[in-house]
Amino acid sequence: MTAGFSVADLAPFRGGRGALRLGLSVLPEAAWRDTGPGLAARAAAKAAIFESTPESLLIRPEAAPAIAELAALLGTTPTLRDAALATYEDLLILLPDAAGTHSLVAGALAYPTDWHLAAKIGKPLAAIHAPIPTYAEKLSTSVDHVFATLAPDRLLIRCNWNVLETDALRYLPDRPAMARFGHVTAANAGDTLFARVERQALRRLPASGAAVFTIGVYVEPLRNLPAPLVADLARAVASVPDDEAVRRGAPAYLDALASYAETRVEKEPPAGRG
Repeated sequence: MTAGFSVADLAPFRGGRGALRLGLSVLPEAAWRDTGPGLAARAAAKAAIFESTPESLLIRPEAAPAIAELAALLGTTPTLRDAALATYEDLLILLPDAAGTHSLVAGALAYPTDWHLAAKIGKPLAAIHAPIPTYAEKLSTSVDHVFATLAPDRLLIRCNWNVLETDALRYLPDRPAMARFGHVTAANAGDTLFARVERQALRRLPASGAAVFTIGVYVEPLRNLPAPLVADLARAVASVPDDEAVRRGAPAYLDALASYAETRVEKEPPAGRG
């Protein structure tokens, strides 16, 4: 299904950036959603997922006003399902409590990256991100501040990245991360490793006060990326802190990726040369 963005467009690992960071920037309203030509195909695929796996669409009662407001913004009937089918992205809704702490109250998550909506629904931001090493000490305070100060007229965007062993958009592996990459070698890395980027946008709904977090997933095999970008990705993987690298399974494929990147750079001269 064709999308309006791509891994190469977004590439948050460009320049070899691999450290855990927020990396937020202001997002124009017109660029809030992916409006590429693949929306109809994405809607059909999402509908099938919501039908076969009801846990991909969960709603707490307190989310109803926010869902109605979001649906009106998207021009759909006041249901989260229809709102989700009108977007390329998955949708998450968070509400602040009296102290300003945001918790996940509804979600339409067809394409997760190794997490289950049922395990996160109802939880505050800190608990949602608890599996990420160093999140509590390095990012929790900053993330809470971003949500607390989010204004309706100021949309924000960041991109997340990972290297996976499949191009499946719905990524819920059943093996430990370090066991998923045993088949990867320097010779086949271009076909067996995939760069996965999440385009994550954040906005405040003015009437309900809810925060809407959208996630657009883009995946490419490394063979489809330009050689310099593959080299950037290899450097980014190498710079990920040890605990997070193990959580992602990076030590199992890093040497193969580095060798593959080096070979690609040697074989493909920069544009305008050769």
